[in-house]
Amino acid sequence: MKRSDANSIPHHFLFGAVDLDPYNINVSFCEDSSLGNRILRGIKIACKIIFSKEPYDLLYASSPNGIELIVLLKCFGLFRKPIVVWQHRALKQPANSFSKALLRFYYSGFNKMIMFSDLHVQESLSYGVIDSERVTQMQWGPDTAYYDRIIKKAEETKPESKSNYFCSTGRENRDFPTLVSAFSSLPGSNLRIYTTRQHGRMQNEKILLQDEKATPNIQVTIVESSPTLNTFLSTEMYNGTCAVISCLQFNYTVGLTSLTEAMALGKAVIVSDNPYFPIDVAKEGVGIKVGYKDVQGWINAIKYLTDHPEIAAEMGRKGRQFIDEKCNTKIMAKQLADCFFEFTGKA
Repeated sequence: MKRSDANSIPHHFLFGAVDLDPYNINVSFCEDSSLGNRILRGIKIACKIIFSKEPYDLLYASSPNGIELIVLLKCFGLFRKPIVVWQHRALKQPANSFSKALLRFYYSGFNKMIMFSDLHVQESLSYGVIDSERVTQMQWGPDTAYYDRIIKKAEETKPESKSNYFCSTGRENRDFPTLVSAFSSLPGSNLRIYTTRQHGRMQNEKILLQDEKATPNIQVTIVESSPTLNTFLSTEMYNGTCAVISCLQFNYTVGLTSLTEAMALGKAVIVSDNPYFPIDVAKEGVGIKVGYKDVQGWINAIKYLTDHPEIAAEMGRKGRQFIDEKCNTKIMAKQLADCFFEFTGKA
């Protein structure tokens, strides 16, 4: 992504990089949109960083992908700047003692790896491939100012007759069959699904549209990437009754973006019980957790929030309060600044 993207997308998609001004941290973007050969891309990015004309104290990345060559140079002492990255899953588990030694050597090139989940931290440390001081967990939080603008505009243009529907806006590793099965059994409850044609190997459109005609209470909209897509989806989420996030079982925080967005918009949530989520929606009183592929569990949760709108509203209020107090881009920026100063000595 580019710095100019901050004008059209929520800042959390830039991982706090545009929210560090209050801490006197100037950020220069190494912009590269190439998606070709991974090795060539790594060489290209390494050259941009090494031969950059702009002075810098630290390298920060939203993912380790693309900076592998720089990390290897750091391991050999040929690149001396601190490296801080977000790691989206637990680190790779070694197959044997030799691969463990290689992984420990490679991961020693990172000064800090930031993870979304405590469970990822625990798993990574249990593999013995990284030292505890090199890994930490942070709350990746939403851009509340962005969602406040969404709410304000939606309230100004809200139709007189309120639409009662549950809303799903995710595209990545979603368990649409379970969600559709649940709503097919509840003809009085409406579901709107917004997703892309496919994501990775998931053929979302093929999975969904084959059953759409048989379920008139389910509306499926296939969306295409555009500058206004985030605003559109957030508005649809806000105008709905509740956010539904039904995901397949994977060992990472699948669904986290939709969860934090819904909470920022003040919506109650029904979510798959993902143990990697850094937020326990049931414990915090912001939603209901349902087991993976548990159709009856989804039916029960949908009926409960439909029958108790006052509880759904209170869940939404608590969700936004949690975001304001514990999990947003401002808090994330403060944590990042403290992390950076740990290595640069500047404050």
